[in-house]
Order: sequence, then C-alpha cells, then structure tokens
Amino acid sequence: MTSTMKPSYAIGVDVGATKIAAAWVELSTGQLGPVLRIPTRRDAPGEEIVADIISLALAIELPDNPESAPLLGTGVAVPELVDLHGTIRSQWNFPLPHLLDRLEAALSVPARAESDVRVAALAEARFGAGRDCDNFVYFSLGSGMSYTLCLNGKPYAGSHGFAIHFASSELAVPAQDRSALVAAIPEDYASGLGMVRLWQERGGFPLAQGIHTLEALAAQGNACAQNVIADAAGMGGRLIAQIVNMLDPEKIILGGGLGCSTGTYRTGLETEIRAHIWEQSCTNIPLVMAGLDENAGVIGAALAAAPPG
Repeated sequence: MTSTMKPSYAIGVDVGATKIAAAWVELSTGQLGPVLRIPTRRDAPGEEIVADIISLALAIELPDNPESAPLLGTGVAVPELVDLHGTIRSQWNFPLPHLLDRLEAALSVPARAESDVRVAALAEARFGAGRDCDNFVYFSLGSGMSYTLCLNGKPYAGSHGFAIHFASSELAVPAQDRSALVAAIPEDYASGLGMVRLWQERGGFPLAQGIHTLEALAAQGNACAQNVIADAAGMGGRLIAQIVNMLDPEKIILGGGLGCSTGTYRTGLETEIRAHIWEQSCTNIPLVMAGLDENAGVIGAALAAAPPG
C-alpha cells in the first residue's frame, strides 16, 4: 500500500448454520479486525436472527485511523441462493426478512448479500490458497456442502447466480436386485449434519461435540463411527472427483469445518477423490486446505460489499 492510498474498510458478516461471525476488513490487503462470533439461533423467528446480525455488526469498532477512507459498506454471506442482483432467493436454513434494508438503516452504509461459498472462494482467490493459479474449484464442506468454480480470480456465479450446488440434488442408482431405482441426496449422508444423522440412524448415542466426537470414536476403533465416516468420505470424494472430471481445474481448495479437518474423514476424502479422477495424469492435482481457514467467509463478504471498479 503506497502512502497516497487511504485504507478502505468494509464490514463482513458470515451467517452460518451454527454461528454468525463478523469483523472489519481492510479491502486492499485482507487484513482482518477482531472477529466477533455468536451462535446462530436457527430455530428462532427470522426477525430475531436478523436482529442478531445487526447487533453483531453494530458492535464492530473500526480502526481509529484518521487516514482511513469512510466505511464502504457491509457484506453478508448467507448459506442460501443469492441471485446476481444480491437478492436472497432461498430459505433452506432460515428466513432473513428485510435483512439488507435493516442493515442499511442501522449502519448508514450500503449492504449486499452473497452466497457464503462464493464469497469464501473470492477471498481465497484474492488473498488465500487460490492466489497462484488461474482456475480452481472451492468446496465448502461442513454442516452442508456447496462449491464454486473460480476463473481468473473471479467466482463463476452462473447465468442467474445459482452455480453453487454439487451435493444437494437427488441422485438415483439401481437397488441391489436391480428391481427399482433407489434415490438419495448425497448431502444427507456426506455433510457434517448428514454424518451425525447417519450415526444416530445406525444406533449411535448422542454426540456431545458432533463430528469432533465422531472422529474421536473412529480413532479409538469404534467400527460404526469408522463406517459412517468412510461412507461420507466415499460419497463426497466421488462427487468432488466428478467435478474435477467435468471442469478440469488446476487446483482443489477445501474449506469449511470438514474441509479443513485433519482426521479420518480428511484422509478418506482425499483417497476417494484421487481414486475416482478418470485421467491418470490428473490424479495428483493439488488438493489444499483453504488458506484463510474459517475467516474466508468474513473476508469475502466484506470484499463483496465493495463497489465494483
């Protein structure tokens, strides 16, 4: 940054299925301020979740820097479909009524929403593990599963803004006796929430810390935990390999709690991905964790809030 450039800031808010995180971000460097986090009250009315988001954003204190440019805006990453105009178009997790209008009124700056996986990919392209390549696929693996293709440093949103799916559509395969098709949604088995449900459906006891407990049980030799993780890694790995076969990217970047994990799941996932890439010369494709870890959503949300140019 030269002496003639004023630092420019935006507020980034990352609304997840389990927590909401927010901080100020310096837009030219990706420098992150203190990150504030609160649990997501996903069972509360949407108006209350919106109120939580606004309270968290208002609690952020910008750097006391007289040379700074004014706050440019607030960006909100949401686990939903967001169209090219920044309109939230789904309510998979919870409704967020009048979110942007209420944010703009509270903070007196423009507000913009964007899909969480797309802003995380943007942050990785600008400041993280995607800086050194022309194209990559970013996978957010956690409570849910989604993806974004990045081309020349920019997330590809599709014709309408909905190019984030890879595990939420119903797939069908023949039953073992081939008498009928059996349909299933991969995310119901391969995501974090899916693994917890699968464990319980197979007779497992309640998991005190979700996937962390499941990983610990697998490491201790619990056969059911090992099988649940193996099934999830097998399904997720095959799907990621299919994306590689379709798009032929330069690099795979894994984000989210599962994507950035280091246990049995992560090992099995990589094995399955490489085993199901068709072209032998591509099986050694770089597969790396997100360079910005869990902060990618906050940083990317702030970047999405900045006006183009």
